[in-house]
Amino acid sequence: MKIVEISQSGVHLKLYHGFMVIQKSGEEIGREPIDDIDCLLIYGYGVTYSHNLIVRFCEVNIPIILCSGNFMPVGFVVSTNANYERKARLDEQINVTLPFSKKLWQTIIKEKIRNQQIVLEFAKVDAKEFSYLIKKVKSGDIENVEAVAARKYWQKLFGKDFKRDYLLDGINSFLNFGYAILRSCVARYLIATGLDASLGLHHKNKLNVFCLADDIMEPFRPMVDKIVYEMQVTKNDSLNPQHKKELASLLEKRLMMNGENMTIQNCIKKTVMSLLNSYRARKDLLKFPEFK
Repeated sequence: MKIVEISQSGVHLKLYHGFMVIQKSGEEIGREPIDDIDCLLIYGYGVTYSHNLIVRFCEVNIPIILCSGNFMPVGFVVSTNANYERKARLDEQINVTLPFSKKLWQTIIKEKIRNQQIVLEFAKVDAKEFSYLIKKVKSGDIENVEAVAARKYWQKLFGKDFKRDYLLDGINSFLNFGYAILRSCVARYLIATGLDASLGLHHKNKLNVFCLADDIMEPFRPMVDKIVYEMQVTKNDSLNPQHKKELASLLEKRLMMNGENMTIQNCIKKTVMSLLNSYRARKDLLKFPEFK
């Protein structure tokens, strides 16, 4: 599946002989064959596009996702024609069994705790007990091992006085910003693949349209934690533009996944595709990068 992302500011998109042409200040800077595009993702500032291009995308059932300044999806342009593939994916999500959802959640939480252990080892903190916690995670994490690991993890990483609270400043505000970057990336790719981001595996909240994004991002959270730890943030520090820039660069950091060296952004894309494959096969095919 090819997802074309328009992240550059001030570009114009138009249709030309079966191509989507990308222009900047009147000069062509790129083009993509329409037939090769499965989804168009736009989050660049001040992007404009021609009516003919939008119509053509609708004619061939290519969805367009519009994102706000914080990169979260805020709208869609979809064809009024029947899109059997999107309907099929929605059916696959709606008809998923509870045991299957619990199995996927077990895999997600095991991976999250494993990555927390790696962060602690990086910080040269004793994390041997996390190997035991990983083994304790059952289907659906019915014993809430995630919470047990979290209590130990935060105190080991940031000190005994640290309390994880999204309303607090200092380290918490840095974590919040990094997690928001992750969440928006996961949400974009979920929607781009035709999945309904509101249908979570574990997170359930009628006021949250990104429950599934909150599920899938869990194993990626420790990657943010590691960056914040490396920044040596204190409880008195406040986020400034330089800090935000450093945290936003998270998506461009590289990890190994399926034997390939790729950006975390591409790792997230691969993980989302593995989720889609899991829904289709009704089998746990979830894949995550090797976090080191």
